[in-house]
Amino acid sequence: MLKTLEILCRLKMLREERALLQEHVAKSLGIDRTTYVRKEKGLIPITTDEWLKIAKTMKTEPEFFFYACAAATKDRTASCDEQALLKLYRSLTPEERIEFISYINEAVKEIRSKAAHEAL
Repeated sequence: MLKTLEILCRLKMLREERALLQEHVAKSLGIDRTTYVRKEKGLIPITTDEWLKIAKTMKTEPEFFFYACAAATKDRTASCDEQALLKLYRSLTPEERIEFISYINEAVKEIRSKAAHEAL
C-alpha cells in the first residue's frame, strides 16, 4: 500500500492526465469544488464511496491509487518524483537545461562511484 501523499499525488496526476477540472470531479461526488480541493490536498479524508466514484469518473480501477504493483498501474504515467523533475526541467531555458543535464550526469557518476567504493 502506498503512502497518503503518493496516493493523493496519483489522484491529482490522473485528474490532470484526463483533463478533468476539480469542479468536474467535485460534481461527480456531489460536493463543492473547494471541498474537493481540500480532499485532493489531504486536508479532508476521502471516503471509500468517494474513491469508488472518483475511480469511475476517471475511468480507472480504484487499485490504481493505492497499490504500487497493481495491474492498473502498468505502463501508466511517471511517478510523482519523475513528474516533478520533468516539470522543473520544462521550466528551464535551453541554456539552463544543458547545465542541468550536465549537473545531473555528474551527480549520478558521484553516487555510483560512492556506491562502488562502499561495496568494496
